[in-house]
Amino acid sequence: MNPSRPLAAAAVLAFGLVLSWSFASVTIRENALARNIDALRSDIGAEQARNTQLQASAAEKQSTDYIVEKAKALGWVWPWEALIAVQRDPSARTNANAQTERPGRMTRWITLFVGVK
Repeated sequence: MNPSRPLAAAAVLAFGLVLSWSFASVTIRENALARNIDALRSDIGAEQARNTQLQASAAEKQSTDYIVEKAKALGWVWPWEALIAVQRDPSARTNANAQTERPGRMTRWITLFVGVK
């Protein structure tokens, strides 16, 4: 019997154990990453559903019916009253006279009480 044979067998066994340990550790990490990926995908799906829900809620809160009901609930409008919203024309400010073109305050008061001569 060759004395180096048991030594070679022990070396092959040690190499096999190191190699199997490295594969096992890679597999363990891969499984952990797969679990993290699944958890993150689940979180992304939940946040997308929440986003959809929040967008629907925001769209509902911008509706006229919601505003009327909220005003009634807060007591700003009596239940038998109607809520009227005035929508301003955005170009109205640009079409209005500038402050420098208007007559002075005293001139307007005198015109109001005395009249135009």
